[in-house]
Amino acid sequence: MGNTDSKIDFRVAVVQLTSRSQQIESNDESFWDQFWSDKISSVQDIFALVPAAEIRALREELPSNLAILCNKLVDRLQMAAENSCQTQRDQTAAINCVRLLTRLLPYIFEEPEWRGFFWSDIPTGPQQTTSNGECVSKPPLAERLLQTLADLLFCPDFTVSSKKKKGPDNPEDIHTIDSCEYIWEAGVGFSQSPVHTPSNDRNRTEIL
Repeated sequence: MGNTDSKIDFRVAVVQLTSRSQQIESNDESFWDQFWSDKISSVQDIFALVPAAEIRALREELPSNLAILCNKLVDRLQMAAENSCQTQRDQTAAINCVRLLTRLLPYIFEEPEWRGFFWSDIPTGPQQTTSNGECVSKPPLAERLLQTLADLLFCPDFTVSSKKKKGPDNPEDIHTIDSCEYIWEAGVGFSQSPVHTPSNDRNRTEIL
């Protein structure tokens, strides 16, 4: 019963996203968090609860909501990757963001003008400028997404097996680990075969 209720809650959020006449504010975190919470347990749920017709309607009638959703999904993926997906919450959020992007992107790229949205620099805000007075911008959304997905493919206990040695407590210290140990298969730089787990393999497959 609880799983059914969770799916209903997710479906309600999708309906709100596609039916509101006004743009949903990007800082309405309680609303956006619903899209990557543990309410969804499989990619099949995403495909069933986010119909193709509604994605196209969102793209045509409420493009700002779709743009915000895409940015929010990539931002949440980046947050999880920066934390090396160390918590179950980050792992669940990352996989559900990937699932939702897998569902959305084919319909977004049906329209050529959306390619510019993914490959254009994103201004960080009117107040942020360089010493030369130039506006500071984020890398294009597509660039951030691809880099983040690559990072997620090498997160201990998520997509690669972890080592007995405890990892760094802070993301800033990630450079202190021997990254050669966090591999998919033995090869150049590290000859020992890593442990394979079904969950790591599933997560890799969904990300790819």
